[in-house]
Amino acid sequence: MGIIDDFERQLIKCGMTDEDLAEYAKLLKRVHGNFQKIQHCYITAIDFPDKRAEQAVKLIQYALDNFEGDWFTTYNCYLYIGHIYERINDYKNAYASYLLAKEALGADHPSYVAVLSIDLMWMKLHLDSFEYSEELEEYLSCCEEMDSFSKELVKNEFKMTVGKMVVLLHHGHLEEVRQLYAKIQEMCKPDFRGKLFDILSKHGYRESLHIEPKTRRFLQMLKRK
Repeated sequence: MGIIDDFERQLIKCGMTDEDLAEYAKLLKRVHGNFQKIQHCYITAIDFPDKRAEQAVKLIQYALDNFEGDWFTTYNCYLYIGHIYERINDYKNAYASYLLAKEALGADHPSYVAVLSIDLMWMKLHLDSFEYSEELEEYLSCCEEMDSFSKELVKNEFKMTVGKMVVLLHHGHLEEVRQLYAKIQEMCKPDFRGKLFDILSKHGYRESLHIEPKTRRFLQMLKRK
C-alpha cells in the first residue's frame, strides 16, 4: 500500500484537484474490498486542514457515491463529514450529517446512537443559540445511555453539563444551574484533571477543552444569573 499511502499524504499536504481525485480513484482499484476503499477515503479526508474542508467532504462523498458499503462504513462517512463541518463551525451541515449518520445506524445499534447523540445535542444547542428544545432534552436523555468511559471523557462531560444547564434553566431550576456552572468553571481551569486522567496519561494522551465563541457567550450569560 506504499503508493496509495504516499498519494494520500500528498493530498493532505497539498490539497485535491479533480485530476487528483481521478488519479486516487485509479489507486483505490488496487485496494481489496469496498470496506477498505471507503475507509481509505474517510480516514484520509479527516486529516485535511480546515481550509480544505470542502475538498475533504467531496472525497468522502465520492466514497459514498461509488462504493457500496454496510451500515458501519455509511455511519462513519457521515460521522466524519459531520466532524469536518463542525470543525469549521458550519453547524447546520454538521447537524444534517449527524442525522444521516443516525439514520445509517437504524434501530439495531443503540450504543452507537447513544454516543452519536452527544454530537447531535451539541450541534442542536449551537443552531438554537443555546435555547431549550424538546430535541435537546431527548438527545441528552440518550447521552445518558453511553458507556461510563465515554461519559467520563472531559469533552463529553463538559457538553452534557452545558446541555443539562440549558434544560434546567428552561424549567426554572436556577440553584441547580449555579451548581453545574461551578462545575464548569472547574473544568475550564488549565490544570483540571478529568476522571480518566491517569488511564489516558499511560497512553500518552492528555485531554483538553476547545470552547468555541458561542459556548463562551452562553457561559458568560449564565455568570450573570
